[in-house]
Amino acid sequence: MSTYPDYWNNAELSAKIDDNIERHRKSDATVRVTDAAGKPLPGVSVAIKQLDSSFHFGANIFKLDGFSTPAENRLYEDAFCGLFNAATVPFYWKGLEPERGKLRFAADSPPMPRRPPPDRVVAFCEEHGLRMHGHCLVWNFIKWSIPDWLPDAPAETRPLWEERIRQIAERYGHRIHRWDVLNEATYQHKFTSARGVFPNYERHAFQCADRYFPRNARLDINDLTAVWDEILPGYFNLIARLLDDGAKIGGIGLQFHVWSEEELRSLLAGKVKAPAQLLAALDKYAEFGFPLHVSEITLPSPGKGEAADAIQAQAARGLYRLWFSHAAVDSITWWNLPDGGAAPGEDILLSGLLASDLKPKAAYHALHDLIHREWRTHETGVTDSEGKFSLRGFHGEYEATASRKGTNVSTAGTISAGSGNEFALKFPG
Repeated sequence: MSTYPDYWNNAELSAKIDDNIERHRKSDATVRVTDAAGKPLPGVSVAIKQLDSSFHFGANIFKLDGFSTPAENRLYEDAFCGLFNAATVPFYWKGLEPERGKLRFAADSPPMPRRPPPDRVVAFCEEHGLRMHGHCLVWNFIKWSIPDWLPDAPAETRPLWEERIRQIAERYGHRIHRWDVLNEATYQHKFTSARGVFPNYERHAFQCADRYFPRNARLDINDLTAVWDEILPGYFNLIARLLDDGAKIGGIGLQFHVWSEEELRSLLAGKVKAPAQLLAALDKYAEFGFPLHVSEITLPSPGKGEAADAIQAQAARGLYRLWFSHAAVDSITWWNLPDGGAAPGEDILLSGLLASDLKPKAAYHALHDLIHREWRTHETGVTDSEGKFSLRGFHGEYEATASRKGTNVSTAGTISAGSGNEFALKFPG
């Protein structure tokens, strides 16, 4: 495991990824500069700076306020906001309503490991400009999701699921615009609960979400890492069935967890989830016509030390470039930001972008270089004879500034897919 496979350095693959990033993630734009009367001004200095990406780069924010000292909590917050523009907010039923009727929505709710109260998380995300993804509304998993008090009888369970969805929608539906409505419905495990299941419970989940959430809410389905392995038939067929039943699915979540050293060795040796296989899976799920969310990434370092961290960083860089290059993908979410920050039993993996002391690892720096340097546009130049400066920029939010005779004028705007991206700057008379 000391060397990462050559396929990420393959010239043909790298060129394909670069070409797709250029085609799918950037568009042409124009800065137009005039005087007060609307006359074009040539020879004016122009600077255009990207402030944020339209693409969602995130992680779960389950460790907010979860450390023993204020200094540690601040390190976590700074690292999170320094890399990401999006956060997955926990809404697991077991942690949100540990006793029937005693909801932990409020910021001053009793603390619980990896389950910060939603009011606190939402306020933090709004303060720091983080886009939010609610996770998850319906999941029949005993260990993490199903509260101990939930009845066994489907006739009693069904209205309780609906009441839960209604409560969350009423409180957060206008503040969080993306939700995992149904999580891991294809999974059958000793920790899967019959208490969460009744006939067509998957359809019921989407019906309730559509009933109570605002019209502009994006309602996603999310499933396990097996979705990459020759296309998980159960997941593909479930999506097709739900659509036939009228479910208003808005996005498709594809998890990417590496849970063991054996899995990691296979990945690093190129035996599983090679680039061609990943691209084929994305192409297949893209046939549904919905945006794809690489929703939960666990990618450990293969041991401790700089050499192991460098392998994790190279793997993360290659995977992010591939996912970012695909036209259907609009979001990538790392799962646990710090080493030791995963769920009990999973926290032995060194899967963080931060070490246990909350210092950035090589993978953090690798992703920061991609997200904030390689995939950001900062251009300067001079307007032509028609008072225009043309560029091609990554999709996102921008500030454009023109400078003339000691006077600066600025405007905000976006570059998005397609044409018509223009920033109009007018100097006062």
